[in-house]
Amino acid sequence: MLEAYLDESGIHDQAKVCVVAGFYGRQAAWRRFERQWNTGLKNHPELKDGFHAKVFFGRSNGKRVGPYKDWSDEKAQQFLNYLLKCIRDNWIFPIGFGIVVEDFMQLPLKSRQWLTGARFRVGDGEYLSGGCPRKSYYLPFQFCVLGAGQISGAPEHDKIQCFAGLDRTFSGYATELYKFCATDPRIPESLRSRLGGISYPLSKDTPGIQVADLLAYCMYQHSAELVKDGQKPTPELLRKLCKRAKKKQHFTLFNSGAIRELERVAQEQYQRWLGGGEYNSRRSQ
Repeated sequence: MLEAYLDESGIHDQAKVCVVAGFYGRQAAWRRFERQWNTGLKNHPELKDGFHAKVFFGRSNGKRVGPYKDWSDEKAQQFLNYLLKCIRDNWIFPIGFGIVVEDFMQLPLKSRQWLTGARFRVGDGEYLSGGCPRKSYYLPFQFCVLGAGQISGAPEHDKIQCFAGLDRTFSGYATELYKFCATDPRIPESLRSRLGGISYPLSKDTPGIQVADLLAYCMYQHSAELVKDGQKPTPELLRKLCKRAKKKQHFTLFNSGAIRELERVAQEQYQRWLGGGEYNSRRSQ
């Protein structure tokens, strides 16, 4: 059994980018990781609610905030080094995708519906249900869920259990979309069969969500800078978090060009399905 822990950054209003990121690995690796991570937190009783990157890196008038308000720079760096060591010492692997919100919203409605799991009637293509065309989050979410299964290298019979740091606003449809991915004939059966279940544990009780939060935060900050200023070197912390990425793995930020390519592929799929060919099995949906 594999486990993937995912979190997001950029679902708030006015966000320029949205990122979904986290780590995946075998259950045994996660149990070791959790013990090591929790030991570090127990040494700091002020962190009773767990680690949250936004608070750790947050500043008010140049000063640290929340439970870190009295920490020196040296103490904070030592703690961050310990968290990185927890990742480095255990066989958990990073994954992450982002999307430029404005570029996604410029797609036609039907394209946004199709890319976020909508159901259409075979024959005339009439919209039936599903999809979430106003929330770009669900596109990188799908890539993370399916990517963890695709690049893990695990045998096909190994299931992946997903854990996501989401509130009720997003978790309801995320569950429906996850179930849809497990039956969507556009996805190879060998990959669909790997999907286990999905749940939404509290971050303060779940080290896997906390470390996913750290990666999502760093990816979001870097992605936002790329959108604003173009090419930027990858920050050292983000490089360290992604050091164990699989060969040929890409941490894609879907900008206008990448999204248009997705739309082109989606349109080809849609036309084949509309003709009752390759996706005729969806007639009952």
